[in-house]
Amino acid sequence: MKKVILYIVITLTLSFTIGFIVNSPKTYGTNHEVKEEEIVIKWLLFGEKYKESDYVFEKFNEALLEFFPDTRVEFEVVQKTAYKEKWDIKMVTNETVDIAWLGSDSLNYIEEVKKGSLMALNYLIKAHGSDLTENIPKELWELQYCDGNIYGIPIPGVLYRKNYSVVTNKKLIERYGDIKKIGEVNRANKYTTRECLTVFEEYLENVKENNAIGTGVSYKSFSQIADKGYEGIYGLNSPFVIKIFDEKPTVYNKYELQDYKDYFETMASWYERGYIRQDVQDVLNPYSEDGKLKGSILFIDEYGENGTVPDKIPTEYEEVREDLEGYKYIPYGSCRNSVVIPKTSEYPNRAMEIINLLISKEGQDLYRLLLNGIEKEHYIIVEDNLIARMSDNDSKYLYMLSQYTVGNVFNNFELSKGEFDKLNEYNSNAIGSPLIGFDLDTRMIAIEMAKVDLIVDEYKDQLCQGSSPDWEATYNEFIQAMKKAGSDMVIEEMQWQIDEFIRKK
Repeated sequence: MKKVILYIVITLTLSFTIGFIVNSPKTYGTNHEVKEEEIVIKWLLFGEKYKESDYVFEKFNEALLEFFPDTRVEFEVVQKTAYKEKWDIKMVTNETVDIAWLGSDSLNYIEEVKKGSLMALNYLIKAHGSDLTENIPKELWELQYCDGNIYGIPIPGVLYRKNYSVVTNKKLIERYGDIKKIGEVNRANKYTTRECLTVFEEYLENVKENNAIGTGVSYKSFSQIADKGYEGIYGLNSPFVIKIFDEKPTVYNKYELQDYKDYFETMASWYERGYIRQDVQDVLNPYSEDGKLKGSILFIDEYGENGTVPDKIPTEYEEVREDLEGYKYIPYGSCRNSVVIPKTSEYPNRAMEIINLLISKEGQDLYRLLLNGIEKEHYIIVEDNLIARMSDNDSKYLYMLSQYTVGNVFNNFELSKGEFDKLNEYNSNAIGSPLIGFDLDTRMIAIEMAKVDLIVDEYKDQLCQGSSPDWEATYNEFIQAMKKAGSDMVIEEMQWQIDEFIRKK
């Protein structure tokens, strides 16, 4: 499959391109019309609350008064693992949210569009987003195109999806295992075969025998390894996938594939052997032990070099990360990170003005303040555009906010030398999906897809935990339940639409 350049050019209608990219006057600063009543913008974003978060948000609002004297922003920071649940609740209850982050590894952009969760932004961008259209390449906007409109503002930075790496304690793996062998075996296989899993077992057995296994394998994050080589149709977690190295895109139910069956069997074996904690079914937050000193012995996170891991899970120990894929992949369903204005926004015009400000030259200092805090209080400038964040006595940052929540990553400081060059290299060498530009019409299969999703929710966790008394009987029941719900019909319809898309393309 061909490698793609940094930004993927997609052929779209001429009317979209001409109608979308326009210049509009600035609407902040001296040209801004002050309202009599205070405007409160409610902003939902992912991340961690730090010791100094509220203080930085207060300073941000003070600085914002220079541009919008009548406006204050209320930030709600939600852990990434809980973000989807929080978002779903807010959309169901119609709670006011003016600005939000939407990431393809947490939420399905296309699904949220079709559910009516997002405002169409074409007019708002024309009226209040001149800096957005000037500073974000057209090719990224085209990845956000859905049902004739733009619903998300792309964040330039990482374009490829989260790629899998295993994380463990460096001291333990050097003493009891072979991390290079684990990586080599996994990278040699395009998909996660049984061999990709058994290569971990020597390490797991050794740490168990020496009472160093902690809380065992993190089943929730580790289950991502089973998806290696697949691209979900209609979302990252879709049961329906293509194999990305197939010459012709063919739709499968991934749970019917032998590699997934082997994965479930292996997890059952690991549970029996004590590599997965015996009380796993009672754990309320399956991610809670990832990175803890006596927590998960193995978990899956993102791989990157030179500081290019967007938001890595912090560890209480010296870690080692090993790439399990050997490539990076750009999927078809929108940019990886976007800023959206939800349907529940009370002040969409002002929300767009603030988003536009933070990507503009005039708003760069405000943007950097929001992401990094205050110089000499929360970070120091090491050299040129390079900073180092300051920590407390427990080695936890005093403040930070992910640069993938808003704006343009390349307008921020670097956290390691050459970070942006490396990121551009990764983007340039990433593999592009053959389905870029594809828009699945779910009208004929929406009910069946929803039924299958409910069945996955019922069965998958137990199979991934390995805790089922008879994993194979549970697995067979799982497959049959999906078929009864219409999974074969969904595959047939998806395949037909993909074949038509490829033929016309």
